[in-house]
Amino acid sequence: APAMPRPGAAPLLCLLQLLSLLEPPAADSLLQLPAPQNVTIYSNNYQNLLRWAPVKLDNGSVLYTVQSRTGADNRWVEMNCTNITKTECNFTHPDNKSYWTITLRVRAELGQVKSDWVETNKFVADQNTIIGPPVIVNVDSTPDSLFLSFLPPVNKNTLQYLVRYWEKSTNEQHETQWTKNTRTGLLNLKQLTVYCFQIRAKVQVLLNENIGPLSETYCHKTAASDATRAGFVVVIFVVATVTVVILAIVCFLFTQKFNQVVKYWFQPPFNIPEHIKEYLKDPDMPVLEELQNNCAEEDLWDSLSVVSNTEGSQTLIRGTLNTNVLSDSRSIESEKT
Repeated sequence: APAMPRPGAAPLLCLLQLLSLLEPPAADSLLQLPAPQNVTIYSNNYQNLLRWAPVKLDNGSVLYTVQSRTGADNRWVEMNCTNITKTECNFTHPDNKSYWTITLRVRAELGQVKSDWVETNKFVADQNTIIGPPVIVNVDSTPDSLFLSFLPPVNKNTLQYLVRYWEKSTNEQHETQWTKNTRTGLLNLKQLTVYCFQIRAKVQVLLNENIGPLSETYCHKTAASDATRAGFVVVIFVVATVTVVILAIVCFLFTQKFNQVVKYWFQPPFNIPEHIKEYLKDPDMPVLEELQNNCAEEDLWDSLSVVSNTEGSQTLIRGTLNTNVLSDSRSIESEKT
């Protein structure tokens, strides 16, 4: 008789089978790899990249292969991106092929196991690349114009340029004509006025055009004319002259009005010599003999007035000090008597 499974073994067997289905298959047991996802072309100034999301496996390292074909040839050809580990491929082509229509495809590979191909949309570099804005390197200013010099974003003969400009104090915008020159002029401007401007580039291929974004905003001021500069010189001279005259008048009036104050503040202070102060404190001290010994014969003379208060009366002593100390002594003695 066949063996009967033990009770509870059937649910356990089912659980093991379910877990085996959830586990990722080993690399050698795969019949086909998942295809790459998010396959996208990025192109900026004719630098072209194909990028995609990586295919993740627990075992093994996935490789990728990229192929291309043109609109004139329906055959897929290998590129320089065969059996690569990176998830991007640079397919920048020469300038003379920038108008070609190209289609790309990529697949994942692991040994003999391969994924499906994933194709991109048709790509034309002249139409689909993003043309960056030119870079302004110099601005020459005149009274009525600004001349801009700039560098192209990419070295290509079919590039054309346009400048959008406006007066900084207004919102009225103007645009130049498209030109291939890398130096252009903004004409009929106001002198001594600040103008702001932006510049952009485009590629014209037959009836199709690829216009790039505007650059950052630049601002520059126009110059002054010769007549305006001469007027500034005259105005500055007149203002300086008037200022000097006004300051001179103010100083003169101030001096006349506050003459005594000015003299008081600017004349040197009068200080009584120390030996005179000592004599005034004690008239009996022999200061005259000291003066006679210390005074030189060539000393100049000066007048001195001494006012002293005594008990109940005020005595005025006037004396003259000169090189003859003896005569001064007699004069002071006579006044004291």
